[in-house]
Amino acid sequence: MGKLNMTRRSFVKTAAVSAAVAAVAGAASPTAALAENENAAATESAVTRIRSCCRGCGKVECGVWVYVQDGKVIRTEGDEDCFLTMGNHCSKGQASIQAAYHPDRIKYPMKRTNPKGDDDPGWVRISWDEAYQTIADNILEITAKYGNESTFTWCGTGRQWCMQSDAGMALLLFGTPNIVAAYQVCKGPRHFASRIDNVQAWSWSELINHSTKFVQWATEQSQSNYDDAARTVVDVARCADAFISVDPRQTNLGRTAKYWLPLRPGTDNALALGWCHLILKNDLCDWQFLKRWSNSPFIVVPDMDPTGYEEHVQNGGYPYAYQTRLLTEADIDPTMVDWEIEGDGDPQRYLVFDQLNNRWTYWQAHPEVGEAHWEGENWQKSTSYFDQDLSRLRDDESKKPGKVYDLSEFNPLIDPAMYGEFDVKLKDGTTHKGRPVWDIWAEYLEGFTPEKVSEITEVDAQLLTDACLEWATRDDPRIPNGGINYGLAIEHHGMSTQNCRAIMAACAMVGAIDTPGGQRGATNGWTTQSGPTSMYPGADGGSNPASFVRAPFFGLYNRIAGYEKFPMLYWYAVWADCNSVMEYMHRDANAPYEIHAGMIGSGDHMNMANASYNWEALLMLDFLFEANLWHSPTSGAADILLPVCHWTEMNAQRIAQGSGGSFSLCVRAVDPPGECKSDPLYFLELGPYFGVPFSTDPEDPYWEKKSAETGKPVDLLALEYECLDAEHGGGCAPYDSWDDFVAAYQEHGTWNMKEVFPDDWGSYRRFEIGQAYRKAPHQQPTKLDINIPGFPTPTMKHELWATTIESHFPEGSDGPEVTPGFHTEALPYYVEGIHSRVRDAETYEEYPILCITGRRIPVYFHSEHRQLPWCRELWPVPRMEINPETAAELGLEQGDWAWIESPWGKVRQTVDLYYGIAPGTINCEHQWWYPELAQADKGFKLSCINCIVDRTAQDKYNGSSTVRGYPVKVYKATPENSPFGNPVPCGNDGTEIIHDSSDPRLKLWVIGAEGIHPDKFDA
Repeated sequence: MGKLNMTRRSFVKTAAVSAAVAAVAGAASPTAALAENENAAATESAVTRIRSCCRGCGKVECGVWVYVQDGKVIRTEGDEDCFLTMGNHCSKGQASIQAAYHPDRIKYPMKRTNPKGDDDPGWVRISWDEAYQTIADNILEITAKYGNESTFTWCGTGRQWCMQSDAGMALLLFGTPNIVAAYQVCKGPRHFASRIDNVQAWSWSELINHSTKFVQWATEQSQSNYDDAARTVVDVARCADAFISVDPRQTNLGRTAKYWLPLRPGTDNALALGWCHLILKNDLCDWQFLKRWSNSPFIVVPDMDPTGYEEHVQNGGYPYAYQTRLLTEADIDPTMVDWEIEGDGDPQRYLVFDQLNNRWTYWQAHPEVGEAHWEGENWQKSTSYFDQDLSRLRDDESKKPGKVYDLSEFNPLIDPAMYGEFDVKLKDGTTHKGRPVWDIWAEYLEGFTPEKVSEITEVDAQLLTDACLEWATRDDPRIPNGGINYGLAIEHHGMSTQNCRAIMAACAMVGAIDTPGGQRGATNGWTTQSGPTSMYPGADGGSNPASFVRAPFFGLYNRIAGYEKFPMLYWYAVWADCNSVMEYMHRDANAPYEIHAGMIGSGDHMNMANASYNWEALLMLDFLFEANLWHSPTSGAADILLPVCHWTEMNAQRIAQGSGGSFSLCVRAVDPPGECKSDPLYFLELGPYFGVPFSTDPEDPYWEKKSAETGKPVDLLALEYECLDAEHGGGCAPYDSWDDFVAAYQEHGTWNMKEVFPDDWGSYRRFEIGQAYRKAPHQQPTKLDINIPGFPTPTMKHELWATTIESHFPEGSDGPEVTPGFHTEALPYYVEGIHSRVRDAETYEEYPILCITGRRIPVYFHSEHRQLPWCRELWPVPRMEINPETAAELGLEQGDWAWIESPWGKVRQTVDLYYGIAPGTINCEHQWWYPELAQADKGFKLSCINCIVDRTAQDKYNGSSTVRGYPVKVYKATPENSPFGNPVPCGNDGTEIIHDSSDPRLKLWVIGAEGIHPDKFDA
């Protein structure tokens, strides 16, 4: 191997390394790593520099240089030309070289020979063919016996493509709707909510705009490149005229904020509604947006039976019953209006009262080109715009101003009434009272005065007022100051859907929907973000129905796990409810069917619901296989293990998942060790074993001929399809081959989609130019000239009144009583969290401490990197943040091991005294496990905080788990109350975990060492 010249010292300091290296290499042959190409220098000591993007965390968008010597990666460093990261390369990224060459890495397919759960699985090496055949035989046998829905796949944040591989495997190979995805608790709830409100994934705000007023709510991205690069976030916060941090604990970046709003955990919704109240009371609303582009002026008739028609879900096209109390032409007596109604009336013509002309008028929500318009209006694309102000960005050629389209006027001129009560005569001759959505909303907001919100959230009333008004008062009268950059904590407190909707409502009220710095969603560009079936040519576009031979869409999703508890899972059609899948594995008496087999890719059982219950479920399966780099906790329940590639060993595209606008490539720099394969490759190679073709050519269903003719493996052919084959439904990048694409990337670096597509991603307020009407999945190759105004909701408006929620919960029984006798869940509303101190006061009598979790750790990404010595020596054990006052009351000191116990379990973490968290609250770290332990579960039960959550505490709409904000008691771990008489957590045999940076076992994990638990098949 080439000499490793990234040292421990330089890692700890994260200092820059020498730049005296060779120039960029030319294009690789299609089957070789780029560093192995014919243009690389011939001498052993030559160093090749390859431009790529990093996967040290789940962002996969940070531009990096990978340095290769003698066929091995010797270091990685930041790409200074990447406009998102500007040369920044965090500790996780720099340490990833230790993952690639880790002595305990899995390198060959294996099968179990001892019973599941044994600390010694008895792994034996097998061939890929045997692994594939064993997988297919078991899955096909089980689905034949119990039905396709008796299987599942489980995916987390991907190793580039793998979360998509896992989802695609469920749909195409297993034929099951049961995709368990970390997405259910990680961005998924906000995407779920934003599909309800306007466009899926428009929950992302555009940080890179460097807005004058920056709101960071329930997140800390300076320590994790999640959603936007850490370097970008730090610069935005530093340069903002007002940086507002909303978080129960003072974050690293939050220390620099002008306003810190330390709210009571789980009360984010109430604070957002309080901001909505202040926006309204101070007349800071964007009335033109609200009247023209939201359903705020639509008329609600509370005592009318819901009516509607058959709608179709966005990703799949199968039907559901759409029903609403919003007044349409199909509901009314024809004498009520002054135009002629054809037939029974149009259920997609929504009535509003025009107070300018004192008459009823309508918005026609027909989602076809030329059919959506206000009465008498001939919609045309807006042509009036101004250039985005980029003066706050650094002065270099990466600055790409967008076109900010002006809000259009009504033509002919109308003024939809936002307040009032109107007489409505229905078809049956009965008369009723109708009110605009806004009128009901405004009345509901009266209950969220600063004083009331202060009482709920424990944030000073004047402080929350000042912060809101500074954010909401425009610096530029043409556009709002920016949106709200919010994180996972919003999704983890049990009412995730309405939490997200309340924040979106505040943004909509000030008009921060697809504006510079506002909520504008996921980047659109050349490709998808790798959807579940995007690597199967024609599957996404429907031109290759043979791909779905085992998974006909119609009838599939009404069998999705959790449908009986969470009916909107059928409508969303993305994930199965994790907790329900576990119940079906447990053969729960109330489960509609049983689950007997599955696979786990990049996910694990520790990320949501109750980890201990999940582990027991995995052990009950008839068959399970896992694809991983490591022997993880889940591998202890697996029958087959598949070795997969590190990010330096594979090719992939990466379009920005958020609003950053970047497009990068992950370029295979070196060959993988042993028999490791990329996730897409093993997924595609499994196709023939299941009889599922992935080519649109019936003469070459598995690309055997094409692969032989071109010399390209099938995963590279699939990647070329996804990136370059627009003719058959793939990507639209303007290159002839992957080699050409890579060569262009080496020269150009990260592309800015704002520059590539000025009439799409380079434009703001795309609902004005007919470019916002995009149905899920939320990232598809850019389509120009969509020419449909508005949003892809049933009303084609931003839906303050959520007709999709109303369709599924027409009685609104859990929502507020907004008029006498009428409850609704269609508006964003606040209720206390399931296990808040207010709602669950009795439990807090025995468990008096409030537990929150999930803060980001500089050297770890969720469950990853615990076996990397550079990372582990800096952060060897999990830390529980606790206020020194509370710690003193409990007799705890810095560094003590403490028990954290809830009604649902207990674990140990170490005491970390911190004044930045309120007394009576602790903040614990998530997804800890101990790869050094020689046991099946890898010791996750010792410290994984999700072992102590209530698995049944879930959001009623999307099923997301409550993994933050629940009652615990905390007490010192002592020899008397600890197994083996040792407060330090120990494995089943009494072996202590690594809990000190001087532990000699860390040296066994360095590159070239013998490892702690290595497989020895290649000896």
